Amino acid sequence: MKKMRKVFMLLIVSVLIISISGGVLAEDFKIGINNYLQGLYCLDVLERFAVYTADNLGMKSIAVNDEAKLEKTISNVENLIASGVDGIVFFGISDTLFPVVSNKCRAAQVPFVLYDHLPTEKTLKYLRQNPYFVGAVGERDYNAGFPIGEFAVESNLKKAIIVTGKRGDTTHEARVKGFTDAFETNGGKVLGVGWGCVTRFDAMGITENLVVANQDIDTVYVSGGDWGIGALQILKKHANIDARLYITDLDPPVLEALNNKEVAAANGAHWINSGFAVALLHNYLLDKPLLNKDGQAPVIEVPILVLPNTQANAYQEWWLDNQPFTAEEMKNMSYKWNKDVSLDDFREVMKNYSIESRLIKRYEEGKISKEELESYGI
Repeated sequence: MKKMRKVFMLLIVSVLIISISGGVLAEDFKIGINNYLQGLYCLDVLERFAVYTADNLGMKSIAVNDEAKLEKTISNVENLIASGVDGIVFFGISDTLFPVVSNKCRAAQVPFVLYDHLPTEKTLKYLRQNPYFVGAVGERDYNAGFPIGEFAVESNLKKAIIVTGKRGDTTHEARVKGFTDAFETNGGKVLGVGWGCVTRFDAMGITENLVVANQDIDTVYVSGGDWGIGALQILKKHANIDARLYITDLDPPVLEALNNKEVAAANGAHWINSGFAVALLHNYLLDKPLLNKDGQAPVIEVPILVLPNTQANAYQEWWLDNQPFTAEEMKNMSYKWNKDVSLDDFREVMKNYSIESRLIKRYEEGKISKEELESYGI
């Protein structure tokens, strides 16, 4: 009897040791992730990386579909809280949603982190008053237009037109301003901006009018993926126009056009923000929140990468068919596996995030040959 009791006690001690060391096989936490519209490529890729990161950090994730409805977004948050999640990874299509979600999470004492869309400074100030606000990981839309504008003008292009969304759409207004600032600061000139895109057909009509009015252009920038494909169809009709096409958003049709050398370059790949938001939340749940030096919840900005058509195959293989960050790299962002992890580590990753740096990393791991690297222009 004493021997059995001793064995039993040893088993209990062993379980406790494993639990404390972080080696529990079961999930540590359960988190909720909202997708504004499942089935839409640019949002599904965000969800996929968030779930991938949660899996590798040992967390159970529940992904919900907001069905592109604001009221469903709020009810999904309420339902996730009611289901007993330990934290929420939240995508807000509108800045007005953030305070609402913050209030609900504060009342339920559920921590939350924002991904992709970043709050305005006014809203951020409000969110930081909530002790359950973990932070935000996303990108500024100005930084979508600016790097691709730089890329175009560095290719010795001088005359551009822009095809974009409706006036008042802050996402596309910021992208237009970013492209224009980069292009014109470096010697180029934007000859015309076509506002009003909602559908691909809108983009076709707007592009047609701009091309007819500006026959000497050498650059076309389109601030949305589907609109870019519409613009491409019009450019194919005008064989006399010798212009390179640049697009923001790396949707599958855009990637196909890159492979076919019909698009000079496109930018995106910022969807990694969702996974790093999950990692930020994981540290908070481990009672190791990563904070700014002033003790406030951080905002981490993700660069929006420019993908030239020479590297389209690499993007397909190492961003879509595989993940741009390995399981080990994501684990290194969590205190559970890296006791020295800090906010500086997150910022350093973003500072160095590029197509080239990720491919070089895969080369160093022996997953890409020197010849393949050189074929990508690296």
